[in-house]
Amino acid sequence: MPPQVLTDGLQFPEGPVWAPDGTLYVTEIEGGCITAIAPDGSKRTFANTGGAPNGVALGPDGYLYVTNNGGRGPGYIQRIDTQGKVETLYDQWEGQPFQGPNDLVMDAHGGFYFTDPGAVSREGLKLGHLYYAQRDGSQVKRLQYYFYLPNGIALTPDDSTLIVLESITGRVWAIPIESPGTLAQVDAGARAGAPRAWPVSALLATVPQPAAPDGMCVDAAGNLLICAHNSGVVSVHAPDGTPLSQIKVEDRRLTNCCFGGDDFQTLYITESGLGRVVTVRWERPGLRLHDR
Repeated sequence: MPPQVLTDGLQFPEGPVWAPDGTLYVTEIEGGCITAIAPDGSKRTFANTGGAPNGVALGPDGYLYVTNNGGRGPGYIQRIDTQGKVETLYDQWEGQPFQGPNDLVMDAHGGFYFTDPGAVSREGLKLGHLYYAQRDGSQVKRLQYYFYLPNGIALTPDDSTLIVLESITGRVWAIPIESPGTLAQVDAGARAGAPRAWPVSALLATVPQPAAPDGMCVDAAGNLLICAHNSGVVSVHAPDGTPLSQIKVEDRRLTNCCFGGDDFQTLYITESGLGRVVTVRWERPGLRLHDR
């Protein structure tokens, strides 16, 4: 069955996350808000974040956590309570403003990982970073690797590995986690304490250009469902990176996806070009997230 339209009229939708009450939350980057979508497709503004909200994760406290790229200014991390009240948790690391946080994933230890992609400009490329932050706003730390426009981020089913997508190169990285907020040292330079541009031995797969890996989600078997921006497909990869299949959508500019529904087998996909959310039935449940 082809993808079914759940709702439309959205201003550059991104960051879908499904809540146990059946609500789907998405960011509207160009609208500066979080939109709540009911199962029947009706929608309402849940919170006005300002800036350009990109990724969203639901915490076990019932709050939404947002990576806001800031639009034309520096970005920040926001937390939204169940009534839609917005607060800023983090806007810098050791005095350095974030460049434009993009996506995040909760872990089981009270924290979350997020990407800060950097930028491409006339002055050249600013490398991006990964961070680990506590949900309570008490601490944020920069992790040891540099990336070329890190974007989507996820955890494997056993929480042992962090998956990171690089939009500009199409690379998919799988980096072992040593302990919460600490990545394993997967190359000699990192073991020596030097920041590294690429954890070379952690390369899992490459999504062929001109597709640009954007957001992703993981199913219960550990398969990666990667939204390949500019291509109109969700590229499905086995846990070892082997390409398995593709899910085709109408909009080439798809951005992100998540699982939801009563059996967790509904795949929600955001289409930024057409301003829609579409749904697809998947062959198995999605990976349950650390939201409860």
